[in-house]
Amino acid sequence: MRVTQRDIARLANVSQATVSRVLSGDDRVESDIRDRVSKVIREQNYQPDVRAQSLRNRRTGMIGLVIKRPQGGIMNDPFYANLIASIVEQLAETEFHLCVDSAVDNEKHLSLYDEMLRSRRVDGLILVESEASDDRILKLQRDKFPFVLIGNPLHAAEVHSVDNDNVHASEQLTRHLIEQGYHRIAFLGAKTGITVSDDRIAGYQRALRGAQDEHLIFHSDFGSEAARETAREILSMANRPDAIVVLDDFMALGVSAASREFKLSVPRDLGIASFNDSSLCEVVNGGLTSVNLNIPEIVRLSVSQLLDIIDNRATSGPRRILVPSSLSIRNSSKKSEVML
Repeated sequence: MRVTQRDIARLANVSQATVSRVLSGDDRVESDIRDRVSKVIREQNYQPDVRAQSLRNRRTGMIGLVIKRPQGGIMNDPFYANLIASIVEQLAETEFHLCVDSAVDNEKHLSLYDEMLRSRRVDGLILVESEASDDRILKLQRDKFPFVLIGNPLHAAEVHSVDNDNVHASEQLTRHLIEQGYHRIAFLGAKTGITVSDDRIAGYQRALRGAQDEHLIFHSDFGSEAARETAREILSMANRPDAIVVLDDFMALGVSAASREFKLSVPRDLGIASFNDSSLCEVVNGGLTSVNLNIPEIVRLSVSQLLDIIDNRATSGPRRILVPSSLSIRNSSKKSEVML
């Protein structure tokens, strides 16, 4: 297998950008580092690919990330704050930087992808929140544009993707609530068609087989305020749920706020559990039970795959990588303890 700049960087314990600077004769590289890199180059008999260098010279050095959220929704959402920080950290030791765009609706979302494909202002894309019918993926595949999906693609065999097993994670989270003594458990997810929400609903339904006859499934827009509005409707039911599994921590914050409006004690009167295990978990009184998705590892694998695709180094066809998740149990679901 041909030795690449990334191999040299790994063996010399430097960034790929540093190797590139040494090869270009950049005198800003410290002499001891230059000597170390040069030694590895000689030992590995590395020969720069002139054609690849020519293509790289036409690169933008940018990796794109487009997020669909309501106005101002990104800055308040710890999932995206964590995701963006992890991507920036992974790219820090490469020649690439992150370009983030946001869209408030589907039309703007797709137009951003169209513009990126036309202008080629990024060299590759990281996609998030796949949908059952995802026009973004079709556009990128038609154009043979490098991308990796963080999520569960509808046709997994055709897409490079990294994700958790959200069906299993949701099943485990729901079973935890059952074990804690909750008997009427609801699920608050996103609109139908968002695959991460659909997968977690499937796990919730699987866990309830034999434990609860009725599936109490509700849908909301993303964000704490939208979830708060929907939670008010749920908690106003004559036979209201005694626990709610929520799609993510940001939405769970809205559910927690609604529970206070109804003067419900968490976890005695209402159990709340969600996903992401973000900093918001400490905001809920006593702590919010949440699934840790291991975002840094998801990002590490996603960035590695994407850079291999950009460098034409992918050793296999598209594949789906699953990263294990774990359950962080806090006060919001510990009904068995408060009932003692």
